[in-house]
Amino acid sequence: MEEVELEVCQTSVIHEEKVNRVKTELQAKDFSELIVLSKCLGDVSRIQILYALSTYKEMCVCDLAAIVGASMATTSHHLRFLKKNKITKSYKDGKMVYYSLANEEISAAIQSLLKVTEEVQHIFS
Repeated sequence: MEEVELEVCQTSVIHEEKVNRVKTELQAKDFSELIVLSKCLGDVSRIQILYALSTYKEMCVCDLAAIVGASMATTSHHLRFLKKNKITKSYKDGKMVYYSLANEEISAAIQSLLKVTEEVQHIFS
């Protein structure tokens, strides 16, 4: 097995001012929404749903199920999870249920994350 050399500093802190500033700023931050978002992105089907909704703004459950290749029950479960976490919203029209992203910022964030992912893949390919 190949040993990996750790790239670590040989001292504890060099830039104490920077360290203290970031630590102070972190104390004032609430990352709970970011943690929720990471959970929403923690499943490939949910990512595909979010991509679809960022592309077409609004889609019914049956179309989203066809896109992700899952049953409507499984897709509805993912959509409920996303709605519970305020990532999507929905409305019923007769027998159809339509979903969309909760706001434009979420759509922009999804598009930005996809772009970053593509750029990283390009760099390492």
